[in-house]
Amino acid sequence: MQVHFSTFKKETFTCPECGWKGKGSELSNGEFSELHFIQDLECPNCHEHICFWQAPLKGEVPLSMNEDITL
Repeated sequence: MQVHFSTFKKETFTCPECGWKGKGSELSNGEFSELHFIQDLECPNCHEHICFWQAPLKGEVPLSMNEDITL
């Protein structure tokens, strides 16, 4: 499931593997593709893949002018 990189930290997620529930800010970082600038996010309990985000690419309009894209 793709999530927006500037809003996922406030969303609630449930792990399909172990049932962990929590905010996106609690997810663990998984694999990162420098080529595509895609970050996988994993369950902090069992490391099951939960979702991924991709930062805006060159020329794309950000969600807001004040977006925080720090990892």
